Amino acid sequence: MLQQYRGDRLQAEVVAAVPEFGSGATLSRYENAGVEMKPEKVDALLRHYGAPEEDRKEALDCLARAKESPGWTPPAGSSEAFRALFAMESQAKTIKVYQESNVPGMLQTRGYAKALMQAFSRTQPDDGQQRKHQKELEERLEFRMRRQTLLDGDRAPLYQAVIAESVLSLQRGGPLVHREQLRYLQNVAENKPRIHLRILRGSARSAGAALHNAMTLLQPFDEEKGRLIYLENRNRGGELLTDEGEIEAYMASLDDLWVDACDKTETMKLLQEHIDELSG
Repeated sequence: MLQQYRGDRLQAEVVAAVPEFGSGATLSRYENAGVEMKPEKVDALLRHYGAPEEDRKEALDCLARAKESPGWTPPAGSSEAFRALFAMESQAKTIKVYQESNVPGMLQTRGYAKALMQAFSRTQPDDGQQRKHQKELEERLEFRMRRQTLLDGDRAPLYQAVIAESVLSLQRGGPLVHREQLRYLQNVAENKPRIHLRILRGSARSAGAALHNAMTLLQPFDEEKGRLIYLENRNRGGELLTDEGEIEAYMASLDDLWVDACDKTETMKLLQEHIDELSG
């Protein structure tokens, strides 16, 4: 936002007009997130640029969200793409997700997430590798649970998730764990206003036509700048896309999936049907 509003203005001119910055080097560090940003300085700068009040407020809200975000880091061994995803999540205004194989990580219960991680550990070729993965499991599990706190509170990003209907039938961890997971999805969809969940039926027009089976879009303050797509590869490092042309294609795919998915009422009905089957 700071770069966008400065435009073609020379840094020296800006510093002369906004003496709080002291030097062009300090302004550069602010524009490139190379230093902790002081809200009063950011606001002074945006006022000088003539930014509308709504954009100034949004910038300060973004800084507040980042300050409230946990100070912990992803577990050792996390891919660079995932680390970048985690860093961007706390600053995102909107997060859109599609999942074809599992419940999205940000919506998983502890039991469901643990079952997924243990299943991967058991597939390792020897006892040594299995023990290594089991040792790392608790750290990764705790990180996943803490990461979900990003969706709490009034400043949480808007989170939209489309889940393929087949996920509702895949019992990760057995009937009890899976039932708990489906009930949790019901709960967040009903009681967390910043989370919007939709189920994509197997008969939907776009079912099976997604550009990727597990993708996440993050959008910052601006609809067209700073967006990125994260493509999750199961149990392997994901891929981060920043090319605008590629992002537009994946955004179109996500939009199609959202339009073709069930509405909230039908989504809640489907969840309850699967819960009833597990309870019967």
